[in-house]
Parts: sequence; C-alpha cells; structure tokens
Amino acid sequence: MKYTIAARKWLDIAVSGIRFAPDREAVREELLQHVEDKTADLMRIFPDMEEREAQERAVAGMGDAWELKSSLAKLHKPWLGWLWTASRVLLWIVLAFALIAALDSGLDSLSYRRQEARRAQEVGRALYEEGAPDWEGERLAVCQVDARAQLGGAELSVIRAARWRERSGDCLYLRLRITWDRPWEVNQLAINYLWAEDDLGNTYELGVARSVRDGWNWCQRDLSLEGVPREAKGLRIHYQFRDDLDLAVDLTREVFP
Repeated sequence: MKYTIAARKWLDIAVSGIRFAPDREAVREELLQHVEDKTADLMRIFPDMEEREAQERAVAGMGDAWELKSSLAKLHKPWLGWLWTASRVLLWIVLAFALIAALDSGLDSLSYRRQEARRAQEVGRALYEEGAPDWEGERLAVCQVDARAQLGGAELSVIRAARWRERSGDCLYLRLRITWDRPWEVNQLAINYLWAEDDLGNTYELGVARSVRDGWNWCQRDLSLEGVPREAKGLRIHYQFRDDLDLAVDLTREVFP
C-alpha cells in the first residue's frame, strides 16, 4: 500500500517520543498495520471510495498524533529497552562461556578416557603377556581360558587368567567381560555381586579391578581372587541374587611358564 504524505507525517510524529529504536520500529509497524486494516475496512464498506480518501479517514480515526506520541513515550521507557538488550547480550555471553566450558570438559573427558584405555592395555599386557607392572608382583603362570555363560540378557565371559605372587600372597587374576543384548539394560554394578568357588570347596570374593574398560553395551574388569591354591583346577562364578549363573573357568591349561 502506498502511503500519503499526511499518513507518513502522522506516523513519524506518533512514534517520535519512543527513544529506544527497536521499540520505535516495532510500534511503527504495528500502527501501519492498523492503518492498512482500517483502510481496507472502509474500502470494503464503501466500494466507491478511493484508497487515498480511505487512508486519510483511517489515519484521522487513529486520533491526534501528538497525544498518541505522549502516551507512547510514557509507555515505552528507554531504560527497559536497554535492559532487555543488555540481558540478551549477557545471555549470549553466558551461553558462549558454557559452550566453551562444555567443549573443554568434553576434550578433558575424551583425553581421560584415552589415558584410561591405554593404561588398561598396559595392565592387561603386564598381567597376562609381557611388560613391567606398576605394582610389586611376580607372574607365576598364565592360563588359556574360554569360559562363557548367560545371566538373563547378558553374556559373561572369562578370556584371560593368570596366577601371581604378590606381597599379600598368591593371587589369581581373571579378565571378566559382561556384554548386554540390550544396551539400555547395562548395569556395570552387576560385577560387584559376583562370587566364586573352586573345585576344592573354597569360596572367594572378586577383588578390586586392576584395570577398567567400558563400552556402549559392555564392561570389562581384571579382577583378583586372593589365596587360590595351585591345586585348584577350576572355578565356578555365581551371582548373589540369582541361581542361574554357573560360569565354569578351567585353570588346568597353563601356557606359561
């Protein structure tokens, strides 16, 4: 719609008391919309009326521009606009710092996970293969093991075993891995409720892990059983809260020394 000089002048006066520019432009657009609506209504009611005349009547019906200027100036305080602008700037600054902090934390977490993965590999080599451990101990024997069993929707497996002599006495290490069929059922604490017995009738707690590795649907721990005698030929691992786990670990196939 083309606006007459009188309509533009009326709009300029009406909004000139608003000192905050974004508010001034927003109110101007709103007043223009009112003028267009009223002009369209008049032309619909009076089909023979020209658009110029309908616009002039619409502007006249909006009231005195100077009185409207005074009312709008009181309503739109400039400090409110600046406060709103400052709050937006502050919000963006806070979000930027939060993003930077999140990126730093993510990088630190990734670096930590990589370090832990490397450490777990080093510990694994020291326990079952070669390498210098970072604790006092002597590897006595490594056993070839391939034990698997189901516990509900998870598979438990022992794929490594090694006998060690440490300051606290003889110790048997087992690499225990749990893999869940459904990732949303992952429960790494399940390892805390496992226990073992040997073929001589002795029972054992599964000790603190030497190394820890976790995946999206699995977890792996190198666990210790203290005091397992060399005469023990096998172990059975059970779960405290269910009777259907019977994971048999054969300790007779020693490949080292």
